[in-house]
Amino acid sequence: MKTPRDNRVGQPRCFGLVVGMIACSTVATGCLGSWAIRGTRLQYNQSYSHTASQEMLLNIVRMRYGEIPGFLDLPTVTTLTEASTGGVGAQPSDTPLQGTFGGVFTLKDEPTLSYQPRTGDNLAKSLTKAFTAELLIDIAPGNDTRTFLRAFVDSINGVRNSPTATSPGSGIIEPNDEYRYAIDLVDGLQSRGALRARVAKRDVEAHGGVPAKDLPGGGKVPGAGIVAAAKKGYFYEVSGDEVTLLKESRLMALKIPPEHLDEADFQELVRVFHLEPGRSVYTVKSQENDEVDYLVESTGATPLGEPTDTLTMNVRSGYQVLAFLSKGVDVPESHLRRGTVGIFKAPDGRPFDARQITQGLFKVCVQKHRPLRSELAVYYRGHWFYIAEDDVQSRSTLNLVKFAIDLQSQSGNAGPVLTLPLN
Repeated sequence: MKTPRDNRVGQPRCFGLVVGMIACSTVATGCLGSWAIRGTRLQYNQSYSHTASQEMLLNIVRMRYGEIPGFLDLPTVTTLTEASTGGVGAQPSDTPLQGTFGGVFTLKDEPTLSYQPRTGDNLAKSLTKAFTAELLIDIAPGNDTRTFLRAFVDSINGVRNSPTATSPGSGIIEPNDEYRYAIDLVDGLQSRGALRARVAKRDVEAHGGVPAKDLPGGGKVPGAGIVAAAKKGYFYEVSGDEVTLLKESRLMALKIPPEHLDEADFQELVRVFHLEPGRSVYTVKSQENDEVDYLVESTGATPLGEPTDTLTMNVRSGYQVLAFLSKGVDVPESHLRRGTVGIFKAPDGRPFDARQITQGLFKVCVQKHRPLRSELAVYYRGHWFYIAEDDVQSRSTLNLVKFAIDLQSQSGNAGPVLTLPLN
């Protein structure tokens, strides 16, 4: 038989259990904000990044089979996390040490995914608009520079990077051995600091000189005009009796320290790209920025092919980049025999293995069963296409292409949104 003292000892313990249960229920149902972030944010981030890479890989494989790429953007992910308790109860135990706690704890995460197909102007900007050489300004130097030059550029100063490979339907592929040799020279020079990419600025004339006397206000540019021009990146330059409207622009330049000018590999690079020898700075620009004087060139007044101080690049569009990389996709022999996928020939008519033009840049393997050690894999036409686990270069190339294409794409709602609530 328990004494009054024993009852007094048991009551506070039972009361503490009830208070603890109420506190647990309150925390579970109303204070999940920070816990939900810790429990879901990284998982969503990993899933989004992984599926985006898979989508890009799938599009490249599609291009190898002559199909068009497609993108399904995921602009928003809305998730609702709920927690509830039911049937909670507490009973004092026969021992004074502890009571029993029982109940059902329910945790529910309900995401809503909003898919947005990339179509119209948005798709055109991301795929059909050509990149420019100035994209080099926005990417880190080093291996990414080499990747850009190999994947995004059709030619530099007439040295061709197999431009026919940028069409999914082309059956004639020309080798790019000379171009790959030149880029290896660039990579070697850059890796030891003998060639450095720098961002330069120059003033571009937006409007020819205007006599100062013709300006309103006694020959001075009005203050409102100066402010309006500055908002759009323009400025006025007064030289003598003339006023010129200029705009500051960024450009890419390659700088060679003087001590490396006489090195053999740099001299070889000068020969391959037909550059002016002895210079320590060369300008990089897109071929689309060239101003061609048809009258002069047609009459031969100016000799063509002279050494130049400029590396002029013919840069591809996103669609052309994907088509070029698709030449690095392995395909099943059965698909080749059935004609499901195209085969290639060299300009002389002999069979040509197009995978050699992306050698060392991008490679996609194929097998019947899902690869065990590669997470970057997609299932297509009854086979698994994947990037090998130890192929860091191919993954790096895929990520750079994705970054560049996304950079071209417009943000905002460009088409219907498909919303899927998931229970």
